[in-house]
Amino acid sequence: MTLTKATVVDKAETVKIFDHYCIQVRERKQIIETDDDGNSQEISSSFHRYVLNPDADTSLISDPVVLAQFNAVMTDQVKSNYQTFLASQTEENE
Repeated sequence: MTLTKATVVDKAETVKIFDHYCIQVRERKQIIETDDDGNSQEISSSFHRYVLNPDADTSLISDPVVLAQFNAVMTDQVKSNYQTFLASQTEENE
């Protein structure tokens, strides 16, 4: 019998916020038990969630599907709109 830990992205959603987007990512962390016959069964799991804004560092995105989604959605226009949004938030707080 062996135990293995696996982390998989099981959900990535693009969400529109005003005139820009963010990507909400959910990772599922699993503990899997495999018996001597090769039969596997998940014995535990948990979730980790995080958000990717248009200014995220793409070198930190390890999942190729999430990276492809990020590159498709986060156009130069979306990134510009996000910077305008951040500037307007700063002005409101002053």
